[in-house]
Amino acid sequence: EHDLADPNIDNQVFSALSMASVKLLKADPSPAVPSMPVTRQALVVGGGLAGMTAAQGIADHGYPVTLVEETENLGGMTMGVHYVLGDEDPRKYMENLIDAVEKHPNIRVVKEGRVSLVTGRAGRFMSLISTDEGSIPFEHGVAILATGGKPNFVYDFGFKVHKIVLSHSDLERGLASGEMDARALTGVAMIQCWRASETNRHYCSRICCANALKNILLLKRRNPDLPIWVFYRDIMSYGFMEEYYTKAREAGAIFIRYEFGHEPKITFEDRKPVITAWEPILQREIQVRPSIVALSTGIGASDVGELAEIFGVPLDENGFYQEAESKWRPVDFMKQGLFMCGVAISPRNMGESVASAKAAAQRALRILSSQRLVGDTVVAEVRESLCSLCGACINVCPYGARRLDMDKGRVIVDELLCQGCGSCAAVCPNSASVLRGFHDDQIMTSIDAALEDFLA
Repeated sequence: EHDLADPNIDNQVFSALSMASVKLLKADPSPAVPSMPVTRQALVVGGGLAGMTAAQGIADHGYPVTLVEETENLGGMTMGVHYVLGDEDPRKYMENLIDAVEKHPNIRVVKEGRVSLVTGRAGRFMSLISTDEGSIPFEHGVAILATGGKPNFVYDFGFKVHKIVLSHSDLERGLASGEMDARALTGVAMIQCWRASETNRHYCSRICCANALKNILLLKRRNPDLPIWVFYRDIMSYGFMEEYYTKAREAGAIFIRYEFGHEPKITFEDRKPVITAWEPILQREIQVRPSIVALSTGIGASDVGELAEIFGVPLDENGFYQEAESKWRPVDFMKQGLFMCGVAISPRNMGESVASAKAAAQRALRILSSQRLVGDTVVAEVRESLCSLCGACINVCPYGARRLDMDKGRVIVDELLCQGCGSCAAVCPNSASVLRGFHDDQIMTSIDAALEDFLA
């Protein structure tokens, strides 16, 4: 709170008013704000949990949605999940979701299809969907990319060589189908964090620890006396998952931490695994002889390089989609009208994928609910007499709002795509690129007014 009796407050208010008034005197007349009609349909690429949730979220508001899935079935990786931490039934949830999407009157599902061409901009895109039966042209106002991820299989420790070395998904599938009897096992060893957060993978897959915890609790429910050893670097039991980590320890699972570069060693004697590792509490090497070994595979990005190029969107260093801003715009691309959700952004569990899908649908509805898309009042302009056509402003524009028209010999600014960030003005060597409302005369007179008030 300010003391209104302080004379310095009056001086500050007067100075601010003086700067605003001189800037207004130098302002150009406000031009007509451009607008464009919106095609009130949506395209969702990816028919997994996130894609179907986003499609349903938009369709429930009455807007037509075309959902494109490259395989012959909906569901994606989540169809391989049989259990989760808690009492929910993921299989039943996915079956109900698939049924709702396929029967929704506002959703058209295109299976075994892929997007091969995209043109246009926010509010009016034109895409070409390729299928075995031919190509489908489709006009839409927004697009959501929910292309999911893929397992990062670990081809070490005898994986794919010895049948007793499994992934956590294989272990879960065997327990769900009944092919694996927990009561027949004499010991289970789990190795976590292998090949994660290393030089070639700069992130944690987040779900690996949850998969290990749910398998531990499932095994212990079926065979309470079963010895379970978990070799790990870090346990990611964030939020309410900490409760299940505690339950796993109370059930008798032994967690043994190892350091980077000192991973457990595994050999096979009579085709049975022998794991040798350093125990940091006992300060000596130990050996365990389990009947099976379960490895954490982690999640990697799908092969979406071609699709990212088609849509003109960036990928991060790990191959996931690069969001506009991780805190404030976590499901937006820098390019307007394009959104992302689910594991395509980063590894996450089912609940987090659903949350991001609903957020992407909400962001898309902001455009679809408008009859016309109106541009911003603060956009970039080009002083053609000063422009040397060097193209620096085109390369730096994060929104793809500038292009070089060779026929007219000038740089064209798309005022509907421009967000007025000022990157073009910062790199222009001739000061040919400026922001409307921030001309040199306006800025300099505002500075002069502030200095006059300060020196008075």
